[in-house]
Amino acid sequence: MESGSAQAAEFTVEAVERALHQLYYDPDMAQKNVAQKWLTQAQMSPQAWHFCWALLSQDKVPEVQFFGASTLHAKISRSWSDLPTEQHVSLRTQLIAQVGHFASGPKMVLTRLCVALASLVLHTMPDSWPTALPDLLQAFQTGQGITTGADGRARCLAMLELLAVLPEEFQNSRVPAVRRTQLRSALAGQWSAVCPLLQQLLRQADSPTQVKMRVLRCLASWMALDVSLGTARGYCRTASARWQTQSCLTPQWRLSLAPSPSLTPIGLLTPWSSWCLRFWACRIS
Repeated sequence: MESGSAQAAEFTVEAVERALHQLYYDPDMAQKNVAQKWLTQAQMSPQAWHFCWALLSQDKVPEVQFFGASTLHAKISRSWSDLPTEQHVSLRTQLIAQVGHFASGPKMVLTRLCVALASLVLHTMPDSWPTALPDLLQAFQTGQGITTGADGRARCLAMLELLAVLPEEFQNSRVPAVRRTQLRSALAGQWSAVCPLLQQLLRQADSPTQVKMRVLRCLASWMALDVSLGTARGYCRTASARWQTQSCLTPQWRLSLAPSPSLTPIGLLTPWSSWCLRFWACRIS
């Protein structure tokens, strides 16, 4: 890794992959620190808006894809003002497609992409995208705009992951008090679209345990926004005690939510940086 102006010229996909390999696998701690510093600068660079997508390619290893997703989140959350307004919709479309693409895993990449999408939602609600949550719920239920390779069960789990991280991203965001109040009100207003779907998933007798556990995580996350659980509170108690109530989901999702074998993860990587720590946490969650 070089320094100074030469670094900016080398913020390429190939250079990022070399730095990630050095970060994860070089036994020299000093070299790891050099790689981490360089990668931080790469994430902050304008080139990151472009190389992050290439890092998400299916021919990349999970830790490279994970850095690509983390970079995308970093750019959306910290450099949103750098992106021209006319590119917001195309970014949204591309990001939704990527979430669908990784709906079946690796889980840690999916989670980071969902966090990135959550950040985008928070930047665009309620003015430029007032129907964000209804639109996303429809997209994940119907598969519209989602990669065709993601089946109904995978799309459901990806949607629940997004719904779980959205309030968490709001809590972690650094926005002025007035904007925070506006966002809290906007999210609470769209709870009416989220709550019935979570209730349906809890009430479906044949929903996999994994789905119902994700639903409970979503409910816990949204409770931090002081939303009213209403009848969902009773469903939570029932689901926590025993997975039994009647089904009321659409036929397409009832047929696609049957349990399937989970993906076997690749060996865990040693966490030497903040990216590694998140990589570790997402892999074992």
